[in-house]
Amino acid sequence: MDRRVRITLPEPLVRRLEGMAEDADEPVSRVAAQFVRQGLDELGTGGEGSPTRRDLLARRSPQTRSPGERAPWLEPYGGDREWRSRMWGEIVALHGRYPTQLAGLKQGWWTRAAHLESLCALAYWRRLLDDAAYDPCEELSFQLHIADFGHKLSQEGGSVTQAWTPGAPPDEWV
Repeated sequence: MDRRVRITLPEPLVRRLEGMAEDADEPVSRVAAQFVRQGLDELGTGGEGSPTRRDLLARRSPQTRSPGERAPWLEPYGGDREWRSRMWGEIVALHGRYPTQLAGLKQGWWTRAAHLESLCALAYWRRLLDDAAYDPCEELSFQLHIADFGHKLSQEGGSVTQAWTPGAPPDEWV
Protein backbone atom coordinates (compact mmCIF):
# COMPACT_ATOMS: atom_id res chain seq x y z
CA MET A 1 0.00 0.00 0.00
CA ASP A 2 1.37 3.43 -0.97
CA ARG A 3 1.06 6.50 1.23
CA ARG A 4 1.58 10.17 0.53
CA VAL A 5 4.13 12.10 2.57
CA ARG A 6 5.01 15.74 2.47
CA ILE A 7 8.62 16.95 2.53
CA THR A 8 10.13 20.42 2.57
CA LEU A 9 13.20 21.23 0.50
CA PRO A 10 15.30 24.37 0.11
CA GLU A 11 14.36 26.44 -2.94
CA PRO A 12 17.55 25.62 -4.93
CA LEU A 13 16.80 21.89 -4.62
CA VAL A 14 13.19 22.42 -5.65
CA ARG A 15 14.34 24.24 -8.79
CA ARG A 16 16.75 21.41 -9.62
CA LEU A 17 14.02 18.85 -9.02
CA GLU A 18 11.61 20.80 -11.24
CA GLY A 19 14.23 20.91 -13.99
CA MET A 20 14.78 17.15 -13.78
CA ALA A 21 11.04 16.53 -13.83
CA GLU A 22 10.63 18.76 -16.87
CA ASP A 23 13.49 16.98 -18.67
CA ALA A 24 11.91 13.61 -17.88
CA ASP A 25 8.41 14.86 -18.74
CA GLU A 26 7.23 13.56 -15.36
CA PRO A 27 5.48 15.21 -12.41
CA VAL A 28 7.84 16.65 -9.79
CA SER A 29 6.31 14.40 -7.13
CA ARG A 30 7.12 11.26 -9.13
CA VAL A 31 10.74 12.29 -9.65
CA ALA A 32 11.08 13.21 -5.97
CA ALA A 33 9.58 9.87 -4.92
CA GLN A 34 12.13 8.03 -7.10
CA PHE A 35 14.99 9.85 -5.34
CA VAL A 36 13.56 9.11 -1.90
CA ARG A 37 13.08 5.41 -2.73
CA GLN A 38 16.60 5.20 -4.16
CA GLY A 39 18.10 6.90 -1.09
CA LEU A 40 16.24 4.62 1.28
CA ASP A 41 17.29 1.56 -0.70
CA GLU A 42 20.93 2.66 -0.43
CA LEU A 43 20.58 3.05 3.35
CA GLY A 44 19.36 -0.49 3.83
CA THR A 45 16.49 -1.95 5.76
CA GLY A 46 17.33 -0.70 9.25
CA GLY A 47 18.45 -4.11 10.49
CA GLU A 48 21.86 -5.24 11.63
CA GLY A 49 24.60 -3.65 9.56
CA SER A 50 22.49 -0.61 8.69
CA PRO A 51 24.17 2.76 8.99
CA THR A 52 24.04 4.62 12.29
CA ARG A 53 22.94 8.24 12.69
CA ARG A 54 26.62 9.23 12.66
CA ASP A 55 27.09 7.38 9.34
CA LEU A 56 24.10 9.20 7.87
CA LEU A 57 25.39 12.59 9.01
CA ALA A 58 28.82 11.83 7.58
CA ARG A 59 27.26 10.91 4.23
CA ARG A 60 25.33 14.14 3.94
CA SER A 61 28.19 16.26 5.21
CA PRO A 62 29.62 18.43 2.43
CA GLN A 63 33.10 18.42 4.01
CA THR A 64 35.11 16.30 1.63
CA ARG A 65 38.48 18.00 1.97
CA SER A 66 41.86 17.32 0.56
CA PRO A 67 44.69 16.64 2.99
CA GLY A 68 45.95 19.95 4.37
CA GLU A 69 42.78 21.81 3.38
CA ARG A 70 41.11 23.72 6.19
CA ALA A 71 37.56 23.37 7.41
CA PRO A 72 35.19 25.60 5.39
CA TRP A 73 34.45 27.88 8.37
CA LEU A 74 38.17 28.66 8.72
CA GLU A 75 39.95 31.03 6.36
CA PRO A 76 42.06 29.13 3.83
CA TYR A 77 45.80 29.18 4.44
CA GLY A 78 47.38 32.24 2.89
CA GLY A 79 44.14 34.25 3.08
CA ASP A 80 41.25 34.48 0.66
CA ARG A 81 39.36 37.69 -0.17
CA GLU A 82 36.31 35.84 -1.47
CA TRP A 83 36.07 33.75 1.72
CA ARG A 84 36.41 36.87 3.88
CA SER A 85 33.73 38.72 1.93
CA ARG A 86 31.29 35.81 2.08
CA MET A 87 31.95 35.06 5.74
CA TRP A 88 31.61 38.70 6.78
CA GLY A 89 28.20 38.80 5.08
CA GLU A 90 27.15 35.57 6.81
CA ILE A 91 28.20 36.91 10.21
CA VAL A 92 26.31 40.18 9.62
CA ALA A 93 23.26 38.09 8.66
CA LEU A 94 23.71 35.89 11.73
CA HIS A 95 23.81 39.00 13.93
CA GLY A 96 20.66 40.29 12.22
CA ARG A 97 18.90 36.99 12.89
CA TYR A 98 20.14 36.63 16.49
CA PRO A 99 20.71 40.19 17.75
CA THR A 100 19.97 39.35 21.38
CA GLN A 101 22.40 36.43 21.53
CA LEU A 102 25.15 38.40 19.75
CA ALA A 103 24.53 41.75 21.48
CA GLY A 104 27.77 41.30 23.45
CA LEU A 105 30.00 41.43 20.35
CA LYS A 106 32.54 44.23 20.66
CA GLN A 107 34.36 46.23 18.01
CA GLY A 108 37.39 44.29 16.83
CA TRP A 109 35.94 40.84 17.51
CA TRP A 110 37.58 39.73 14.23
CA THR A 111 41.03 40.22 15.79
CA ARG A 112 40.34 37.60 18.47
CA ALA A 113 40.75 34.08 17.08
CA ALA A 114 38.25 32.53 19.51
CA HIS A 115 35.52 34.99 18.51
CA LEU A 116 36.33 34.83 14.82
CA GLU A 117 36.40 31.04 14.63
CA SER A 118 33.28 30.65 16.78
CA LEU A 119 31.28 33.14 14.72
CA CYS A 120 32.42 31.62 11.45
CA ALA A 121 31.51 28.13 12.69
CA LEU A 122 28.09 29.34 13.86
CA ALA A 123 27.45 31.12 10.55
CA TYR A 124 28.49 28.04 8.57
CA TRP A 125 26.38 25.78 10.79
CA ARG A 126 23.36 28.09 10.34
CA ARG A 127 23.78 27.89 6.55
CA LEU A 128 23.90 24.07 6.69
CA LEU A 129 20.77 24.02 8.81
CA ASP A 130 18.92 26.39 6.49
CA ASP A 131 19.96 24.46 3.39
CA ALA A 132 19.72 20.83 4.41
CA ALA A 133 18.68 20.15 8.00
CA TYR A 134 16.25 17.32 8.56
CA ASP A 135 16.47 16.75 12.29
CA PRO A 136 14.95 19.20 14.80
CA CYS A 137 17.64 18.15 17.29
CA GLU A 138 20.18 19.86 15.05
CA GLU A 139 18.23 23.11 15.27
CA LEU A 140 17.87 22.85 19.03
CA SER A 141 21.57 22.16 19.39
CA PHE A 142 22.39 25.23 17.30
CA GLN A 143 20.08 27.37 19.43
CA LEU A 144 21.79 26.18 22.62
CA HIS A 145 25.25 26.83 21.21
CA ILE A 146 24.52 30.34 19.99
CA ALA A 147 22.89 31.17 23.33
CA ASP A 148 25.95 29.81 25.14
CA PHE A 149 28.27 31.87 22.93
CA GLY A 150 26.14 34.94 23.63
CA HIS A 151 26.33 34.27 27.36
CA LYS A 152 30.14 34.07 27.16
CA LEU A 153 30.21 37.37 25.28
CA SER A 154 28.08 39.05 27.93
CA GLN A 155 30.37 37.73 30.67
CA GLU A 156 33.33 39.49 29.05
CA GLY A 157 31.76 42.84 29.86
CA GLY A 158 32.85 46.11 28.35
CA SER A 159 31.06 49.33 27.66
CA VAL A 160 28.13 49.92 25.34
CA THR A 161 30.31 52.27 23.29
CA GLN A 162 32.46 49.29 22.36
CA ALA A 163 29.50 47.35 20.93
CA TRP A 164 29.88 46.18 17.36
CA THR A 165 27.51 47.68 14.83
CA PRO A 166 27.11 45.38 11.81
CA GLY A 167 27.96 46.94 8.48
CA ALA A 168 30.71 47.01 5.91
CA PRO A 169 33.87 45.16 6.89
CA PRO A 170 36.73 47.25 8.29
CA ASP A 171 39.73 47.95 6.09
CA GLU A 172 41.89 45.45 7.96
CA TRP A 173 39.36 42.68 7.17
CA VAL A 174 39.35 43.11 3.38
